Amino acid sequence: MTKAENLYKLILGTAQFGLDYGISNTRGQITQAEVDAILTKAAEAGITTLDTAAAYGESETSIGKALQGKSGFKIITKYPPNEPGKSINRAFEESLQRLGQKKIYGYLLHSFSTYAENPAVIDELLQLKAADKIEKAGVSLYHPAEAEILLKADAPIDIVQFPYSVFDRRFESILPELRWKGIETHVRSVYLQGLYFMQPDAIPAHLQKAAPKVKALQQLAEKYNLPIGAMLMGFVLQNEYIINVVVGVENLQTLEENISFTSTQPPKELILALQDFEEQDENIILPYNWAKA
Repeated sequence: MTKAENLYKLILGTAQFGLDYGISNTRGQITQAEVDAILTKAAEAGITTLDTAAAYGESETSIGKALQGKSGFKIITKYPPNEPGKSINRAFEESLQRLGQKKIYGYLLHSFSTYAENPAVIDELLQLKAADKIEKAGVSLYHPAEAEILLKADAPIDIVQFPYSVFDRRFESILPELRWKGIETHVRSVYLQGLYFMQPDAIPAHLQKAAPKVKALQQLAEKYNLPIGAMLMGFVLQNEYIINVVVGVENLQTLEENISFTSTQPPKELILALQDFEEQDENIILPYNWAKA
């Protein structure tokens, strides 16, 4: 796959635009001026899609301010998981208002539980498609079993988003069927909120079980003379069943680094070595468990 094709697969995640997000993030929420600069650079580089959510604090609002009504990006946002009494249409229109857009590329359920509690909610997403307010409808997932339920029900969705990284490869067995069904596969948590970049002795006590693997990954990257981010990104991009990779940034520099990482194609022997780093402990690979651990 060429550098341009890999860059096209990159979706700019924007949780950091509205939240103090990420275990390795020491800077806090990104300022509006930085958001403006990041989106300008992303557009110049050829990134075409932004991923946001109503639950990401001020993210939608900051994007709306930066774009000022322009529609230069395809935007994906999500129905809030913590407002069950709010209709899909109302939540969507509120997101549109914050984003300053008349229509967007995709609208996802931020939580599979929204679908599990009321499968008919998909019909409300389809109404947005019929009204030409969105092009794609989908669901954000955490567990392969959730994807299996959607597939078994033949749910009329276009996108699923889920975590995938060197550690977290739980969805690999179901990827071919998702692609065969024509469903876009968007993966997130490629860097596991920055855990892979942390010095092993700086990893919090409840995640110290992961420290030896993190150290080994860093040593492997050094052996191959690669930035660890390039190695981790390259591992994900080489998977033919993954359509897009959602990556958040903390500043303009990390955006530029991620852009450069898309041009790295790790050698086959390195990809094979990375296969051995799969982690089964969900207290490590699922950040929502970190506070409970």
